[in-house]
Amino acid sequence: MAHNGLTQTLPPMGFIAVQCYFHRPPGDAWNEQTWPFPLIRETAEGSKESQLVIGEKYDDTFINNFVEAGKRLADRGAVGILTSCGFLAMAQPLLAERLPIPISTSALVQVPSILAFMPQSASVGILTYNGEKLNFGHLQQLGVPDSARTRVHIVGAPSDGYLQNLVREKGPFDREGIESELVRAATALVTKVPSIQALVLECTQMPPYAEAIQAALNGKVRVYDVHTMGCWFYSGLVNRTPREWLSNY
Repeated sequence: MAHNGLTQTLPPMGFIAVQCYFHRPPGDAWNEQTWPFPLIRETAEGSKESQLVIGEKYDDTFINNFVEAGKRLADRGAVGILTSCGFLAMAQPLLAERLPIPISTSALVQVPSILAFMPQSASVGILTYNGEKLNFGHLQQLGVPDSARTRVHIVGAPSDGYLQNLVREKGPFDREGIESELVRAATALVTKVPSIQALVLECTQMPPYAEAIQAALNGKVRVYDVHTMGCWFYSGLVNRTPREWLSNY
């Protein structure tokens, strides 16, 4: 990846990849071109099966493999770590406890702040890769209180749709097909729950479609994803004084 001069001087963000080998274009969290900072990757062994990654419980071997990948990234100079599946929110406390540098496992870590941004009468929607598997338990691992349960509404991408078939390596990458099905799902959720004022895209493959989703919602619903999370996360890991501030002293 070609970075500009400023980006080349920045320390890298680490990325723990799961063992999936489908097309991941710019905008996907795995792709180096997605980020305004350098990205270095390590793969977590034993993460090939997608149903295992999106499970509600992880065994010791699974967690250990992610810890080892994270330690390798730290040894290579990473200042923080992202992961390649938002369902790993379930492992956030375990990984944060065992890694030597900060880790943010999921776009969903933004949910507590988003809820705080809005009035108590407002809700947040979550558009996920698999609506049958993602549940409030994932959010509880990120500090979302049980009292917020009624303010969170989850919808999944279509079963056996373009996105699910891509991730399962059962179908080709079809940008228009994925965008269309995600726009429909988001629109249907907001129509069903008019109190939704913000939408979080759980899946790391979804940022390329965030603009289209927001446009379909007439710009009235704020849209957050792993890209908004990663840029915020990095801004605290590597805090730089903007040059414009210094020029007027």
